[in-house]
Amino acid sequence: MSALTTLARRATTFARDTRKQHEDALDGGSVAILPIDAALAARLSDRLGVPVGDPPGADLVIIPLGMAGDARAAAQEVASRSRQDRRSLVVVVAPDAGRAAREAELLAGPDITIGDLCFAPDLDADGSIRRVTEGVIRALGPHMVPAARRYPALREAVRDQIVTSAARESAVAGALNWFPGASAAQLAMVVRTGSAEGHRLDARRVPELAAALGSGLVVAVVARGVSRIVPAPRWMVRGAVAWGSTVALAAATQRIAHQMGEDNLPADPLSAMRSLLTRVRPGRKEKN
Repeated sequence: MSALTTLARRATTFARDTRKQHEDALDGGSVAILPIDAALAARLSDRLGVPVGDPPGADLVIIPLGMAGDARAAAQEVASRSRQDRRSLVVVVAPDAGRAAREAELLAGPDITIGDLCFAPDLDADGSIRRVTEGVIRALGPHMVPAARRYPALREAVRDQIVTSAARESAVAGALNWFPGASAAQLAMVVRTGSAEGHRLDARRVPELAAALGSGLVVAVVARGVSRIVPAPRWMVRGAVAWGSTVALAAATQRIAHQMGEDNLPADPLSAMRSLLTRVRPGRKEKN
């Protein structure tokens, strides 16, 4: 009887934590681009899918600044918003050779730090846009998941950030032999990445959540067993197994989401699991 009670409590906690992780992804995350430089603002809007304007409730305002832009005015804008507890990010579009000069101009202003700046040599190359998206999600902080729901161009960078953070947390928990903590980090990762990609929290998410729950149950046994065999410090082996399992889980759940697809996914949990098993069964051959 006590075992059933313990299992029921864990299931309740699992459901509550899962729901909370998803609900936290529904609020906030709005981003806007100030039209200080019309050409740069339009280009950023095109690449990020973020609107140009200055809505009062935005969680982050991007201030584009080119080589000919007024750095002092941009710094004053950041300082003014900071005093109003409003977050902003200056995206400096300048060649790497001119970065130091622009950075010095901006940091000379009051109440502005290096964390308020993001640098990109242009707004055309994918690598440059990647720098911008990384700067945006860094500035968004806890609002990055709801922002990814709103703006698909941010999703890949947000997913990478979530997975990296979860793997690090899981590795630390594993090294400390605290595998409930590693399991919690993995569950949060699966829920947050799915929520960031715009998925609803319903029966369609059952295969992903089941994979997260199964991984949490197995990783402790595997890590402790391997740590007794591998000739290395046990804490290091446990941490490495927890880290690796988290990265593998992220890849597996992404594949599950791709295999199932929102349009073809059954609405009830049992049918969703059966459909998943049918699609990923080893050796299954496609009919011609």
